Amino acid sequence: MHMGNRLRKYISINAIIVFGFSVLGISNSVQAQDVRIKDLVNVRGVRSNQLMGVGLVVGLNKSGDSAASLSTNKATAAMLQRMGLKVTDQQVTGGNAALVMVTVDLPSFSRNGDHASVRVSTLGDAKALSGGILMSTALKGTDTQVYGMAQGPVVVGQASGTGVQVQTVATVPNGLTVEREFVPVIDRDGVVTLSLIRPDFTTNRRMVESINKHFKGFFANSVDIHAVSIEVPAIFSGRTVDFMSEVEGLKVVIDQKAVVVINERTGTIVMGGDVLVSPVTIAHGDLTISVGGSGGGKKNGASIVKVGGSSVSKLIEGLNAMGMKPTDLIGVMQALQSAGALQGELQFM
Repeated sequence: MHMGNRLRKYISINAIIVFGFSVLGISNSVQAQDVRIKDLVNVRGVRSNQLMGVGLVVGLNKSGDSAASLSTNKATAAMLQRMGLKVTDQQVTGGNAALVMVTVDLPSFSRNGDHASVRVSTLGDAKALSGGILMSTALKGTDTQVYGMAQGPVVVGQASGTGVQVQTVATVPNGLTVEREFVPVIDRDGVVTLSLIRPDFTTNRRMVESINKHFKGFFANSVDIHAVSIEVPAIFSGRTVDFMSEVEGLKVVIDQKAVVVINERTGTIVMGGDVLVSPVTIAHGDLTISVGGSGGGKKNGASIVKVGGSSVSKLIEGLNAMGMKPTDLIGVMQALQSAGALQGELQFM
């Protein structure tokens, strides 16, 4: 009776800890769920492209580059000269303009006239970009070709930049206008390649089987752990979009390594339901917990509590019942791995 009262006391005190770890852990009793192929892969060729260019932000209220920024003075003079004004670098006053780097990720299949937001970052000694206007700036790809033009009002948090700690990096909402289309080729010679976001042999094989079963033929093939190549069936010739829509909608039971992730700073443990623990006994104070052992009772004056099953989630529930703190639990997990009792990978954040 004394043992039962003490155990109930521990469970009551640590109820929140037990609940927290139960939510983070995935129970073994939960059936594996099907996941869409769309959420598991990237289609090779469908990717964004980085564009960049150097431009000028004007209209700043004495928060721009100082007169000592020679590059800004030259850029401002050059811009004015293109507009027909005869002005030299020395005639440009500082404080109202800032030289900036303009960057953007151009989405796949962007068409002429499409818009996207761009980022601007100061290159000189400007203090803030809030309230400025980005002048027309050509953005180029790695092939030095111009793919878009950026221009528009600069926004730093709120338009005034009030309360924003970093005011030297800002955005121009929908400031990019696409001038050159980028249309990637995804079906090279009638073959589409899928790249797994989390490469896994078993998931790769199941994906191939699911695709071949759906299309009733041997169209999909595993290239390696990371890639699956699919030959577009003749019935979908010229209809790659329709074909990829069907492929993305197929579901696969994913497989993954047994991993326990620990965040020592917050005392958080995240685990999968397939993480197992070999038979082991852990002592804590006058209590001893046995995982995968036999029976309970007393041994050498210590009360033994047996935890059914051999999963990490069951073990943590038992350790919480013993009154262990999260920091102690992390130490136990490390000891289990060192002893070879933890059948999985231990990762630290």
